Amino acid sequence: MITTSPPGDPAPDTDLLVRPVYLAGRGDTAAVYDALCDARGWGKAITATGLMFTSPRQDAQVAYLPESRYGGWKAIQYSEPLGTPLWWATFSRNAPAEITSAFTTALAEGLPSNHREFLHGGPHYRPSSPAGALAERGWQTDDTAMYLYQRSPDGHAYFALRKGHLDDSMELEGEGPAQWTMYGCVDQVNGERWHADFTSATPLYLVREAVIALSSTEPVKRHLSAIPERNLPYVTVSPVGAGTDPRRSAALARTPHTSQAGATPPFSSASVGLPSPGPSRHR
Repeated sequence: MITTSPPGDPAPDTDLLVRPVYLAGRGDTAAVYDALCDARGWGKAITATGLMFTSPRQDAQVAYLPESRYGGWKAIQYSEPLGTPLWWATFSRNAPAEITSAFTTALAEGLPSNHREFLHGGPHYRPSSPAGALAERGWQTDDTAMYLYQRSPDGHAYFALRKGHLDDSMELEGEGPAQWTMYGCVDQVNGERWHADFTSATPLYLVREAVIALSSTEPVKRHLSAIPERNLPYVTVSPVGAGTDPRRSAALARTPHTSQAGATPPFSSASVGLPSPGPSRHR
C-alpha cells in the first residue's frame, strides 16, 4: 500500500541535511565498506553471520555482524595472519555511518605501512589527540574517578576515556570496559542510542578520525524517515536544495528541529554496558 503525506507536509523519503551527525540516525552503511572495496585489495566474503572484509596481508578484518554481541561492525588487527589479536573496535548497528566509515577509511589508508605513515615522524602524523580535537571544538570535560568524559555542547553525545589499568587480554576478550567509548542518545531510558568502543592498543589516529567525524558540525544527508523520531526535537534539518521550493521549506519548518541543549538528561548506560556519563554542568 502506498501512503502519502498530508498536503504541505514533507514525505518520509524527503532528502534532508541534518545536524548533529550523532543524532541523525544510521545513514547509508555502504559508506562503511566503500573504503574496503576490491580496488584497495581487500577481500570480501558473505558469511552465515554477516559480511567479512580481509586486508591484503590478511592481518586485519572488518566484519558486519548484525546478530553478534555488538550488533554492528567490528574491526580487528592481528600480529600476523591468523595470529594474536592486537586490538579491536566495534560500532553498534545504529552508529552513524559517517563515524564508522571515517574509521574504516583511515584503517585502509594506514594498514599498508602498518600505520607508520600516521604515527609520530610519519608524513600524515597529526599531533592532536582525540581529546585535544574535541576540546578544540568546544566539547566540555567532566573528570570522574573512573572516566574522563567529554560532552558535546548540546549534552547528547559523549566520548569517554577509561582510567586505570585493565589487563590487555581481559580487555581484548571483552571482560572489561574498552579504553575509549563514544555514544549518543537523547532519552534516559528507551531512546535510540548507539555506541562505539576501542581497545587501548587501537592506533590513536584511528580513534581521532572517528572523533573528528563524531564532532563534525557539517550536516549529513538523511531521508526524513531515517532520522529517529525521538531525536527530531534535538536536530536541525533543512531540505536539500531548499531554495528551489518555498512550500517544501515551509513544510520542513513545521518538523520539530529546535536544539534543546540539556533538556533531557543523558541515558543510564548500565543496561547496555556503557560507562555512565559524568554530571552535566548545564544550568
